[in-house]
Amino acid sequence: MIGSTLAGIVGALLILVINYDAIITTFSASRAGPLTNRLISIVWGLLLRIHHRRNHHHLLSAAGPWAAFLLVLFWLAIAWLGWLLLFCASHDAVVNATTKEPANFIERAYFTGYTITTLGYGDFVPKDDDWRLPAFLAAGNGFFLFTLTLTYLINVVSAVTQKRQLALTISALGQFPYQILENTADEGRYESLSSQLQQLNQSINTVGQQHLAFPILHYFHSGDKHSHDNALPLSLARLYQALAIVCHACPSLSAKTRAELSTTRNIIEQFLDTLSSAFIHPASTAPVIPDLQVYATLPGIEASPADIQAYLRDKDRQRLLLAYVHKDGWEWQDIWQPPRDTH
Repeated sequence: MIGSTLAGIVGALLILVINYDAIITTFSASRAGPLTNRLISIVWGLLLRIHHRRNHHHLLSAAGPWAAFLLVLFWLAIAWLGWLLLFCASHDAVVNATTKEPANFIERAYFTGYTITTLGYGDFVPKDDDWRLPAFLAAGNGFFLFTLTLTYLINVVSAVTQKRQLALTISALGQFPYQILENTADEGRYESLSSQLQQLNQSINTVGQQHLAFPILHYFHSGDKHSHDNALPLSLARLYQALAIVCHACPSLSAKTRAELSTTRNIIEQFLDTLSSAFIHPASTAPVIPDLQVYATLPGIEASPADIQAYLRDKDRQRLLLAYVHKDGWEWQDIWQPPRDTH
């Protein structure tokens, strides 16, 4: 009797916890549920360890869809276990529809499965009115979770698409900071850079908020060791470096252009601050800034390479950028140089 009562209590707690976790993850628009966050973080951490040893970008690229699938299975499995334990709280909670004999454990598991999948009743049914209401609630809970996860995953797929589109749009400006500035120099005016950035600002803001609304979006890795074009951490980091360099080292910028470039830089910083509240923590050390001699050849750049290096190294958000890049399976040097196969 005590064992049955304990099973019922544990089952009820599991049902409450998993529904709370699913609701927080899908509706809070600011964080993942505690169980979801722990589960996905552990899985991603293991995959990153494998990746850093063997450089498996394809493994990370497959992680996002599989993490989403695993999350759905996790919610449904815990809900199934919770309702199963609840239906084990009484010896005769579930009975054979024909013989009226109490169901054994396997039969109760079977009954719980087709109840929460809303398939209706089959060979086994609740014995009396005391257990018909829990069975009805189990079916409603199953329907709720299935509908919730389907809607959530559709929104996640849409957000992943927007994330990749943003990365590709930034990469079209250039595949590393020097190329971004070289392609948009305009003899030192950088007006074409500022005009193209106006179209990016809203997209960066939107993707930042989507990272909060759909925490699993962090784990959709894009790109491989030969192509970085659709990797958002690299694209944003490259753009940020380019903007910081031109705003600091090009005193001849017009006030309008400088304001527009600074606006985009501030938006990227807000994006990083958004991630730091839920996903990344600043790296313990500042990233290494490579030799920037070649940047002195760009039109309008008047600061010395050493001065630019010192300025970039002291920027507050650089440690956040470093953590963001590493958390997505990339190396800091990938920001500053083209893909290896272009040499």
